[in-house]
Amino acid sequence: MEPRSHSAPARPRAARRGRRLLATAVAASVLLGAAACGDSESEDPATGAGGSSVAADDQSLEPEVTVDPGPAPVVEVLDAGAGERRVLSYGPSREPATVEVSQSGTARTEVPGAQSRVDQTPAQTLTLEGRSEPDVDGAQRAAVTVRDFSSTDELRAAQFSTAPGFTATWTRSADGSIRELGLAAPVDATDAARAAVEIAANAISDATVVFPTEAIGEGARWTATRQVDDAVASTRVVTHELVELDGDLATVRTETTAPDAADTLTAPAPDGGPGVTLDVETYDITGSGELTVDLRAALPVDGKTESSTRAVYVDPETGQRTTFDEDSVLEFRSVG
Repeated sequence: MEPRSHSAPARPRAARRGRRLLATAVAASVLLGAAACGDSESEDPATGAGGSSVAADDQSLEPEVTVDPGPAPVVEVLDAGAGERRVLSYGPSREPATVEVSQSGTARTEVPGAQSRVDQTPAQTLTLEGRSEPDVDGAQRAAVTVRDFSSTDELRAAQFSTAPGFTATWTRSADGSIRELGLAAPVDATDAARAAVEIAANAISDATVVFPTEAIGEGARWTATRQVDDAVASTRVVTHELVELDGDLATVRTETTAPDAADTLTAPAPDGGPGVTLDVETYDITGSGELTVDLRAALPVDGKTESSTRAVYVDPETGQRTTFDEDSVLEFRSVG
């Protein structure tokens, strides 16, 4: 659920960390007016032929495209917690695990003199089979394969029917910091399926819990601060609380904020012409959730995260306001 128009890549591409490229979206809205926002219905990420899903194991894959996720977050322990304390680190899987990852969201952009634009992501679910294996320097390779895709929207389900067989691999440090993301698409995957899996992989990367390297116990609280590609607020701070610890299962509650928003937004013009500079009146990004993390699994095994963006931009020359509102949900559920 990205706050920009959802044009899909023809092939898996290097996704930017954070992916909140509001600058381009707002510039397009302001400069193109009704042309950019005249359709009140959400467009699909891409058009693509429908058809029946092919068994994932029978798919031939294109060469993997790797993504640099940027610098690792800075972790600070606020409270080490109570009771028995230990260092929580990810390890190799004992066996493959299957998890359903569901996404849904709505984004609304309003520009003076133009019809509001609403982009909706109906509830859609990727069924992923994953496992973790040892990598170099104590890192882990968490790899998942898409086994199935479903959506409450029949057209979307048909367009994304070639998602099965797609693979995603996260190379992550023992503490959970993502070092690299790799994406490999089936050779016959549609652009719509490529876009759906890429967006899901990026969302999963952002939801990965990064643990302190110090020993912690139940009740522990810590922050993970990372830099993202955001033209207004380039810092995200996630505050974690270890609610429960049972062997390799850790229940973690999270709260996300975006402090230090800039006073102005300078955005490039989508057509290559002069850019636009807007005053930032409001810029509020919040997130919350609770995840059950299996330290020996590729993905969280249960839980949900929710995020919201509220932004108001003002043209200093005309006083006109452009507003952007986005809400998104990401859920994990073990199956099988």
